[in-house]
Amino acid sequence: PVLNKINLFCVQGARDAQRLSVLGVCPDKLRITGNMKYDLINSLNSNIDDTDYRLRLGLVRGEQLFVAGSTHPGEEEMILNAYSRLVGEFPQLRLLIAPRHPRRASEIEALICRFGFAASRISKLGSSVNNESGVIPRAYDSAQTVFILDTIGELMPFYAIANVVFVGGSLVKRGGHNILEPAIFEKATLFGPHMFNFREISRLFLSQGASRMVRNKEELFNQIKLLLKNHSELVAMGKRAKHIVLENQGATRKNVQNLSLFIGHG
Repeated sequence: PVLNKINLFCVQGARDAQRLSVLGVCPDKLRITGNMKYDLINSLNSNIDDTDYRLRLGLVRGEQLFVAGSTHPGEEEMILNAYSRLVGEFPQLRLLIAPRHPRRASEIEALICRFGFAASRISKLGSSVNNESGVIPRAYDSAQTVFILDTIGELMPFYAIANVVFVGGSLVKRGGHNILEPAIFEKATLFGPHMFNFREISRLFLSQGASRMVRNKEELFNQIKLLLKNHSELVAMGKRAKHIVLENQGATRKNVQNLSLFIGHG
């Protein structure tokens, strides 16, 4: 009775509609409109200067970037373990860790040092190209430096310049974070087994070969190694990811169309 006081349910998929139907919602009140997260990505993909962000890190031609985004406690150690082994085989690979909560920067900095690397906070790097050569001089040994994103609102630009991405909150039981953000930039993306906040999206990406799941530091190391050794698959994976995003857009428009039926009817 409570649910049927609602005039209309716009749901993401058939499973959601089935669950509401089991709870007693009249089927005539159910509309499958899709997931609006696919549409939100459009507002995040604008005015990003890829070149400027590469220069801020001092990346030179041939250097690749591994971005670990929205990480939580317990994940950074696994990421650094994998990276310390990867950089031995891929000396041009750089790592940027973007914790979900930037206030953890000092904690992550100490962890980076324990692994024998130097930590460089993004907030302390130059913010623009400011010399005639268009190159920001590096005040650090690139091969020994791990970057920490300790600012707000800059994760998307660093996804844009990444070669491979790990999305955090998924190797620990946090439910995962938004894999659509790197996907819109055609990035090969990995995540852990705990993606319950993005269950349907992660299943779709896995089923179409647009992402890979890793369960521990060993699998993280092996999967990144495989992708770096197989550039064509790394690129193809990213293209499949963006295709999924574009193919599933339109939920916002459908929801607005359904809502418009009630405007002016009190």
